[in-house]
Amino acid sequence: MAYTKILAYEEDVPTHPKFVFVLGFLAILILFCRWMYQQAYGTDVDKIAGIPEPSGTLPFYGHLKALGNDHASKFQQWAIENDWPVFQARLGNRRIIVLNSFDAAQDFIVKNAGATIDRPLFYTFHSVLSKTQGGTIGTSPWDESCKRRRTVVGSIMTRPAILKSANMLDLEITALVKDLESSSFRIISEKGDRRSMEMDPRLHFQRMALNLTLMMCFATRFDRLEDPMLHELLDIALSVSTFRSTNNNIQDYVPFYRYLPQNDRTKLAIANRVKRDEIFGQLLDKVAKALEEGKPVDCISSGLLKEKGRLNDAEIRSVNVSLVSGGFETLSTTGLAGLGYLSSSQGQDIQARAFKGIMEVYSSPEQAWSDCLQEERVPYIVALVREMLRYYAAIQLLPPRQTCKDFEWNGVKIPSKVAVYQNAQAINHDTMAYGPDADQFRPERWLDEDGTFKVGAPYHYSFGAGSRMCTAVALSNRILYALFLRLILHFEFTASPTSSPVTHYVDLNEDTTGQTVIVKPYSITLKERFPRQLFLSNLEKSDLTAQAVHLV
Repeated sequence: MAYTKILAYEEDVPTHPKFVFVLGFLAILILFCRWMYQQAYGTDVDKIAGIPEPSGTLPFYGHLKALGNDHASKFQQWAIENDWPVFQARLGNRRIIVLNSFDAAQDFIVKNAGATIDRPLFYTFHSVLSKTQGGTIGTSPWDESCKRRRTVVGSIMTRPAILKSANMLDLEITALVKDLESSSFRIISEKGDRRSMEMDPRLHFQRMALNLTLMMCFATRFDRLEDPMLHELLDIALSVSTFRSTNNNIQDYVPFYRYLPQNDRTKLAIANRVKRDEIFGQLLDKVAKALEEGKPVDCISSGLLKEKGRLNDAEIRSVNVSLVSGGFETLSTTGLAGLGYLSSSQGQDIQARAFKGIMEVYSSPEQAWSDCLQEERVPYIVALVREMLRYYAAIQLLPPRQTCKDFEWNGVKIPSKVAVYQNAQAINHDTMAYGPDADQFRPERWLDEDGTFKVGAPYHYSFGAGSRMCTAVALSNRILYALFLRLILHFEFTASPTSSPVTHYVDLNEDTTGQTVIVKPYSITLKERFPRQLFLSNLEKSDLTAQAVHLV
């Protein structure tokens, strides 16, 4: 009897195909709605209790729309208005922590270096642009490969190694000074009388920065400013920096953009990758050919090709890409911004103090010209370079860190796998660290004349800090020191009245949507401090030492 009832019950269950279809459709709809909700409001890491978050989030985008076109400045504004040295934000489906004060950065990046040593991965930069050459060392996750690459680069960035590279630095710094001088004066009589002319220094600084990294990596450089490959590489370098920014690559934070028809950003990333691969491949082939022919070649690529087992091919490419892109950004941006300030009306007194400081240390201009490559003995030039780096951070939002384990900060549990952004613009202008005049360019703060200024290493966050700090800090400092000592030694700079530099650390940026600051164009005039024959004599000495640099 019971069996009969069960059969009857089963016969009552609807089995019409339409019913099955409706059930399936509802199930798919529910799953789709849950997925859409997750895409609209979910984040890779849950909201962190105890850390404030600004209002104004939107579905799918989080705070991206509220941040506008200048993320570093908006983060800095929120930090100041709300007194938030640390806060969290939503960039699409990625939760981030933003550090906006020197002390907060020290807590996260230095004191908890082991917990914040990792890097997050981003779709555009890592999966598209870096698909063939590999990511840069500074943007790579922390693994054995990254350790090997940092070790290799670190070995050529020590102070003894920098001393060995003095001839290479001499060659390129001399070339910049010489080209600035030749572009600034016009011969106006048969007697050789000259007139100072206005000139734009931007391309000169960009070539210097690119040449230095190319010599280090491939033992090659560009002699002529007109070289088409120079301009092509500069365009690529400037373009590539935009693929690491927070506001130029929406597909990094809002995933569904990745599945739309290929957008212009993705197309540009692929085009840059193909062209960069082609150029770097040609340069590496030139090094390999020179080695096969038994020619003397002294560069990173030659050393790695000789010791093939030290790094694999992908890691060799990554080292070269890292140095070319990283060195180019800091040296050209900081140099141009610093020169612009020195040429302004506010910078005239700084120039005078710097020149006086040079002549107090060295017995002659000839000695100053030569010895600046080997030592950093002039306190005011050291302070000047440090202030340039602090005031004009080349990268306002540093490449983000990612926590690799939980840790506690001020009683708050910071979870693993959350991205940590160092807002160098805010950190470097933190009034609690640098005083109420943090928004002023004042090299004297680093001379500590009254003993009250207490900011020690890393001094500023333009190079980052902690275990993933830029490996080229000492080299970059030496280059900028020698460059500005030589420029100030021989010339006074004056800004053009019609094309003067923008000197404010935010306003001087031509494109706030990119990661790297691009200094707006300006023009200057030069005035010689000594008879020209002294300048030509110094150039001649440097030309002789340049012959010791082996190029391919």
